[in-house]
Parts: sequence; structure tokens; C-alpha cells
Amino acid sequence: MHLGSEQAPGTRGGRSQSRPTLEMALSNLKTMRSRLAPLIPSTASRFTCSLLSAEARGQNVDVSFRDGSAFRFHSLWLRDACRDPFYVSAAAGEKILSRTPLGARCPADLAAKSVKTEDDSHLRVEWSDGSNESLFSANFLRAYADEVAKPLAAPTASTAADDIAWIKPYSGVPGALAPADEMMDLWANGPDNKEFPRISRADVAKPEGNLSFLKELMRHGVVIVDEVPDAEDSSVLLEFAKSCMGGLQKDPAREEANWKIVKKDGAASISYNQDMRLNQHTDQSIPGHGIPALVLIVHYMKGYGVNTLTDGFACAKALRERDPEAFELLATYGNDQERDFIRSRVDADQNHNQSLLISTKAPILQLDSHGNLTRLQYNEVFRTPSTLPYDVFTKWYAAYRKFVDMVHSPEFERCVRMEKNQILVMQNWRVMHGRGNAAQSPDRTLVGGTVTREAVYSRARQLLEETSGRELFGAELLVA
Repeated sequence: MHLGSEQAPGTRGGRSQSRPTLEMALSNLKTMRSRLAPLIPSTASRFTCSLLSAEARGQNVDVSFRDGSAFRFHSLWLRDACRDPFYVSAAAGEKILSRTPLGARCPADLAAKSVKTEDDSHLRVEWSDGSNESLFSANFLRAYADEVAKPLAAPTASTAADDIAWIKPYSGVPGALAPADEMMDLWANGPDNKEFPRISRADVAKPEGNLSFLKELMRHGVVIVDEVPDAEDSSVLLEFAKSCMGGLQKDPAREEANWKIVKKDGAASISYNQDMRLNQHTDQSIPGHGIPALVLIVHYMKGYGVNTLTDGFACAKALRERDPEAFELLATYGNDQERDFIRSRVDADQNHNQSLLISTKAPILQLDSHGNLTRLQYNEVFRTPSTLPYDVFTKWYAAYRKFVDMVHSPEFERCVRMEKNQILVMQNWRVMHGRGNAAQSPDRTLVGGTVTREAVYSRARQLLEETSGRELFGAELLVA
């Protein structure tokens, strides 16, 4: 199927479709399953680490792993980091303050009295002050070793968990780097367009399918969910968001977590006037600390329509190559925006309980410490008068105009037809969306909402642990 060329339901080439035969139905089912199959891994990847030996050296402990690596840990670090139930409440996940190695509770000469390995999978430490023994898993020690320990020998085989690299840019750790080029498939518009990844609602409900769905979303920026059950309200959307992505973000100005868009004649807001072109944009949502939600979900509850999509990272990459100065201007100076969440929803049939006004000033192109693009933030509808200095404004505006033209050009903007029983999921830091001039059905009804970085990251981490059979530790997600 070529995106943007789909016909209206029940027609093809202007002719009515006859009732499909059993053979046709089976053929269609086979085609659909073959298209969805690549998203579902046959087996879950597993990663474990084994201990070779350990030696207590007073205020240090030397640990050797079977991957060839060896490290020297501070005894104090081990004691402070211990997560045994004696030191950390198993129920609450909180440190037991009376047992932390602070003040009089920790002698200055605290040392590991003895150590021993158990089944190559755990290290047991006996302390010089007679405190409760500590037990550490090999996976725990290896996860933190590169960050906190002194290397004594380099590994002869890689122990890196490659299956977590894709989620690291969204960990929220200060200094988290942008996604590497090889972790993304950038796209534009043209005769060789590949279809966006698709997955059935039933398959994304499985742990392996859910994890693969999130990986594909971060790689491509867009995933279409098919075979979504019929819905008369937002319950199907809310259940999908909760079970597969960690739940929708809720703003305080609306009773529901989701928004709802139905065509309204004479609408004041462009979102509800489906006869007008809605330019490409990222959703502002309710930014936590100025950062918009990571994911946008749109469920076609009724009817059909055409959405326009632009890969903002592909567009920004092209701008950087063609006009480095324009790229630098958009990455350096803030773009003034303001949204009144009540006024902009004047045409909505949902109840709103209080005012909410959000003002932001952030560069359209946001970079990490290495100068790589980590997030794009653009919405022309809510742009307010610029507060850029006199000597900067004209140069910045020329760069802005060039970027906006590229975003909406046939080179980068793609059309995708959506209809009832489908959900369109987009990476909101990367992909811009809009509404094309193509016909939308009169009954087109959308419900949708945003999902925060924290929710997506938490769900991904839960799935990684569930499908790999091992616990993940914070150090594995640090900048490296």
C-alpha cells in the first residue's frame, strides 16, 4: 500500500466492492499477519552476568567477572548501595535510615572482613563492624562497575545489554544523549516510501509485542495500531494508553485525561474546523519543567480522514546540511509561545473546570551536549510576538521561514489515511502532525491524548525486565 493513495471505504477506483469471498478473506488475513509479524520477536533476549572470583582487601573489594572484566569497589560504596531487605524496605523500596552508613553508625575504618561468591551469581560480604551481611547479585555489580569502580581488567566479551540502548535517551538522567543515528530510521516523502510500522491491538497487548511496539515507535517515530475494538467513548483509548504506554497525561483544566475532536460548523478553533488545513506541529500538552509529552496518541473512533506527518529530525538534518547558520539560529534562540487551554478548547463538548495558561520560550531545535538533536518543539498556532533582540530577529525569522517551508514541502510532508478502529501513535519530540486538505468524513471523531516521557520510560523498563527475566539497574541507563 502506498501512503496517501488509499480510497474511501467500500470503493476502489470508483467502483463498489462486492462481498469478499472466503478465499479473499483468508488471503487478506495472511497478508495482514505477515505485515505485523516483524514487530513480534519470537523469543525474548536475555542477559546475565557471572562471577569468577572476589577478594576482600579491607576498604576495597576486588571482583572478577566471567566476561574477563575485573573491578575494585570501595567497601563503603558496597555497604551504602546494598539493597538487602535489612537495609532497604522491601515493601516501600525506601532506605531504612537507622541502618545507612552515616555518622556514628559507620566507623571510619569500615571494611569488608570477608567475601565469598555463591553459585557464581551472588557476592556475600561480611562487615568488620559486625553489621548484617550484605548480598549482591552479579548483574547488580556489573551494571554499576563501569561507573563507580576502578577497572582492573577489560572484558574480553561484550556484556552490554544492547536491548536497552534505544530507551536511554528518554531516561531523564541529566545529560542523557540524543538517540544515535543508527537507532533511528529517518524518513521523508517520495516514490520509495516505506509503510509505517503496524501492529494489531491484540499483539501489542502481549509483553513481547508491547516492547517491540515501543522500540519501533522510537525508531520510526510513527506506529499504526490496527484492529482496535469499536468504541462509543474514550474507554478503548484509555485502556490502550494505560496498559501499553503507562497512561495518559491529565491536565488540571479538563475533567478527562483525553481530548475529543468532532467536526463543528463555524468552529473558532482550527482543530475543530475540519475543512481547514491544520499545519504541522508538535503537541505542547502540559509541559513538565518546560518539556512536552514524549508521545501523542490519536484514536479514530468514527469515520476516516487524512493526517499529514513530517519527520522533524529528517527535516532538521537537511536544514543543517543546507544552511548551517539557519540551523544554529533555531537551536540557539527561543521561540515564544503561549496557550490558553480553555480558549483553545472553546469548540470542545467536554467540560473544563478552570483556566490554564502556559507560556514557553524554547528553541525549536533542542540539542544535547554533543550538539545532536534531542527534541523538536514547534507549533505555529500558539506562537506569540517574538522577544528576540533587534539584531537577531531578521536573521532568526529567515531561518524560521526556511524551516517551516521545508516542514510543509512535498519533499518532507507525507499523508497517511486513517479510519475507524485504528490508532495513530507518534513520537511527539520528533514527528510533527497536521490535517491535510483531503476529504474527512462528516462523522470523523477523534479521541486522543499525550503520554509523558516518565510513563513511556517506566513501561519500557518494566517490559524489558519482564521479557529478559532480569532486573535492570539505574547505572545501566546512565550516559556512557
